[in-house]
Amino acid sequence: MTLSATDEGALALEEIPAFLFQLLKEIPARAASDDPRVESRFYPVPGEDDLLVEDWKSLIQPELQELFLSAREVVRTDLATASENSGTFAMEIPKNHMESWLSALNQARLAIAGENQFEEKDMAEDLAPDPSDARSLALFEISFFGFLQECLVKMQD
Repeated sequence: MTLSATDEGALALEEIPAFLFQLLKEIPARAASDDPRVESRFYPVPGEDDLLVEDWKSLIQPELQELFLSAREVVRTDLATASENSGTFAMEIPKNHMESWLSALNQARLAIAGENQFEEKDMAEDLAPDPSDARSLALFEISFFGFLQECLVKMQD
């Protein structure tokens, strides 16, 4: 896979292997997790005061949910523009979509970590993905999505 900046400030991803493109296509679904273990990572309670928690859940959380959904939709739309050539894929992440991508990638990483109950020590492992081992593949996804986040952040600097 090769990454480069376009003249318009987009991130061009080219020669994406089918395996990695499949992971990219899963970002919106992974980020939309409704697993209760994930909800606490997406929407951490701001304190122990019952009134504050109630206000937060009724006023802030719905707006965050809309922002998260919007980011996933942008990613889904960008993925639909990808082209295939000889078994590899190419696509661009426009400059004005980078914040949405950062959000969706972060959502996906939080969801994967929550669903698998990963801890910091798990995430520090440097494993090659083993398609027959769901845990290994999940750790690779988190790492791959983190790499893309790092690239997007550097593009914005």
